[in-house]
Amino acid sequence: MVITRRAFKISRSIIAWLPNEVLFFIIAYAAHPELLSLCLTSGNIHAFPVPWWCTSPPALSHVQKFFVKQDLKLAEAHVTQITRVVLLMTSLKHLLLYLAEPIEFHQLLQDGVFPNLVTFRYIVQPNTASAFIGFLHRHPTINNLTFASEESIQFPRRADSTYLKIYEGPNWGLSLFDVSGLTSVSLMWYSDGVDIDCCLSQLTEAKDLECIVILTSTTTPTEAEILAGISRHAPHVKVLRLRSLVAKQVGLSLEQAVEIQGHLHKFSALSTIELPAVDYNTEFRLDHDMQALKLWQDACKTISSATLTRPEDSIIWQSVNGEWYCANSGIKRLITMMKEDFKVRCLHAMKVTHNRSKFAKITK
Repeated sequence: MVITRRAFKISRSIIAWLPNEVLFFIIAYAAHPELLSLCLTSGNIHAFPVPWWCTSPPALSHVQKFFVKQDLKLAEAHVTQITRVVLLMTSLKHLLLYLAEPIEFHQLLQDGVFPNLVTFRYIVQPNTASAFIGFLHRHPTINNLTFASEESIQFPRRADSTYLKIYEGPNWGLSLFDVSGLTSVSLMWYSDGVDIDCCLSQLTEAKDLECIVILTSTTTPTEAEILAGISRHAPHVKVLRLRSLVAKQVGLSLEQAVEIQGHLHKFSALSTIELPAVDYNTEFRLDHDMQALKLWQDACKTISSATLTRPEDSIIWQSVNGEWYCANSGIKRLITMMKEDFKVRCLHAMKVTHNRSKFAKITK
């Protein structure tokens, strides 16, 4: 039997031999900050400090991060218990309540005060819009905000966002904040017919903006239309990713790739782009991708990395001295096989041609 080094260490540990009751008695002497460290030390003692956390405000005051798993289904009683516990976490820095099924934490939004909060994620409902804005006003320290909503909401006023650096949320929600300090923005484009310029024109104030991610759930606006808007209002960005939340049956056409080229020349520092692949609905044609990449790099010389997405996967490309190379290991092998197959066919054709010429000489 082979014993790994980790298993050998565990076998020598006292934790593996003492009964749980004895361990529980020993842990009871630990200070509150040490209880938090113990939870990260061993899976065997992970559950021991929990009773003290839930009943001891001094212990809870040391917690800096709290999150609820996205796939959890919470009843109203669970929400009440979570709210009671979280309100005691006065040192909280990261609060993540971004659930797959929206749950209202109305009391938490209304009464929560966390002086050091920097990250907040939440799904807003129309009846908690006022409490949500009030929560943001009490926490101007937030610099990383993610929120979503199933529908457009009319908020009573703008939020205090003095230190906001990272925003991820609906495109219509951008108007709630002072965006001048943003370095990264991820916009979820929910509906058709939204004026692109009306939304993206706000990014003109964000002089330090480096990354823009646009996630669309409809067929409009098109990638070229979005690029046109960004090139007008944020041509200084370094990273630009255009993604679709729904699987598209067709990729970019070569005509659309040329249209995109017309907008890329306006970007001054763009180094990374993400767009749909070209003509993936017909066949696996990497030459079309490379053709588009060369067009785009001719328009914007600073582009050095590109991700071209397909329904089943994404291909990452890197530019070295003006030549594009695939960075995906699996695709690399495929390209190598294609090149080797091409060489074999070329050699075979040369051999056939050579044999025919020899035969022609003999017959003469």
